[in-house]
Amino acid sequence: MTENGEEQLVQAISPERFQPFLGECRGDVVVALRLYAWDAEAARALHSPLRDLEVSLRNRLHRQLAGKFRQADWWNLRRAEPNRWAMEDIRDAEDRLARRGRRYAPCDVVATLSFGFWIGLLSTGGRGNYEMKYWYPSLRHCFKGLRREELHDQFEVMRTLRNRIAHHERISHRHLEQDFRTAVELMAVVAPELAARHEKYSQVPAVLARKARVLSGEEEIVL
Repeated sequence: MTENGEEQLVQAISPERFQPFLGECRGDVVVALRLYAWDAEAARALHSPLRDLEVSLRNRLHRQLAGKFRQADWWNLRRAEPNRWAMEDIRDAEDRLARRGRRYAPCDVVATLSFGFWIGLLSTGGRGNYEMKYWYPSLRHCFKGLRREELHDQFEVMRTLRNRIAHHERISHRHLEQDFRTAVELMAVVAPELAARHEKYSQVPAVLARKARVLSGEEEIVL
């Protein structure tokens, strides 16, 4: 590629967005462009375990709480109601569903709520007192032998990674091997069968192993 062609790519990406990649590659534009492509490849690969982690967590927590409170829309029970911020998220989700002009069920609300909402149920909940409302009477049975605080912190790390990928932010500077391991280990707690599939079939290890060869030009970039 010509120098002019590289400059056009940088301008399309934007110099500001490209700068961290350039800094990581000691100012070498060619290598930084390869890193930029590999970063996207890694993000695409990691999206799969993060997707299944998010979906399996929300389904596991919802089933547990619906069973505990014997109501599919458990959040509408006064004794089960989450804190004010979480209830605002629920009402916002219901409003979005209502604007579609058709009836919706509690499962639709569950699917509309964010990863952060479900992770929040593993927090203290502030004045919502989630430990006494959710953790000790119910949710701890989903995570036998594991501490709530550690679970919450680990899921927050996964949420940060998921959000960086969703907003097209750089992830190449992270410890991605550990991120993948954390995602699979957490998934093994809430959905062992899904975790086993990722252990066997995930493309993440192969993509991460390609990094040095892509940067050196030994292997082609994949877009």
